Amino acid sequence: MEKQDIESLLIKLFSGKITLEEEQIIHVWLDESEGSKKEFNAYKKLWNDSKSLALSGAIDPETALLKTKKQIPQFGRKTRWLSFIRQAAAVLMLSAILSVTINYFLNRTPEKARDVVYQEIKAAFGTQTKLTLADGTNVWLNSGSTLRFPVSFENTQKRQVDLKGEGYFEVAKNSQKPFIVNTCKLQVKALGTSFNVNAYEDEKHIEVALIEGKVELLQPVKGEAVSIMTLQPSEIADYNVEDHQITHKSEPEIERYSAWKEGKIVFFNDPVEKLISRLENWYNVDIEITGNTLKGYHFTATFGQESLDQVLKYLSISTPFSYQFVPMSAADKKEGKKQKIILFGK
Repeated sequence: MEKQDIESLLIKLFSGKITLEEEQIIHVWLDESEGSKKEFNAYKKLWNDSKSLALSGAIDPETALLKTKKQIPQFGRKTRWLSFIRQAAAVLMLSAILSVTINYFLNRTPEKARDVVYQEIKAAFGTQTKLTLADGTNVWLNSGSTLRFPVSFENTQKRQVDLKGEGYFEVAKNSQKPFIVNTCKLQVKALGTSFNVNAYEDEKHIEVALIEGKVELLQPVKGEAVSIMTLQPSEIADYNVEDHQITHKSEPEIERYSAWKEGKIVFFNDPVEKLISRLENWYNVDIEITGNTLKGYHFTATFGQESLDQVLKYLSISTPFSYQFVPMSAADKKEGKKQKIILFGK
């Protein structure tokens, strides 16, 4: 890419207005060479130093920026950085003007920290989505799952994200800022590790599977997060949302909890309730069981690109049940209602 394009993207990055796609471009540029990383660090130092000068009372941010630039060896050439300086100066000037205006109307009270800007991403049903957060943490979202996260963690004491559904996290290490995944009833706290969280809102259980590292599980009690359990690698925590009980166990087949990242649905001696829950979330349907015949059955199977009809057909071969897709009316489809399937035990 042209230098001017990179400079424009860095302006957006440092001001917290960059999109995920633009941030990916910066990551590619950084991986090209060590020179790119040195230039990035020089840009960042220039930005921070010049911003500090502007907010401390300088009336000419461009002059302040030029003054800072002269003190950095990487900025020996004149014309190379002109575009970046002008854009940065414009942003800093606007920041200074806003600062003066706010202080005036608040009787010169100290300037408050900037509000954190959030972004939300949802994985479509039947698909998986991968994204990289501002701190370098990689996240995979399973079918129908939603993640709400800050565009930048620069002005936060913790790296907190909100998860609805199932997500797999490879957390970038940062001992100064723990990484916290908030679910409807539980928090998962980590510094640098890999783990899977299954927390669909309509399910009775929240599962946390630790692949490597260490995580701490916390629960809100009277406005404070209280630690209730710590997991070691290859351990599973199961929190019952209804009776508020939590259990944990070792799991030799820990990889099956993250197999969905590769587009697979894996069942390993799972009860019919878990089977139905996973199929409902994967295919965005409602499944109903008639009678109690299937209550005691457990299922072991792996599926990839099969349709729901194929999955049920394969399962019914080894387990005595039949199924029926309930016909949907035109009105049901127009209202976006879910397809309903009924399982009949034999």
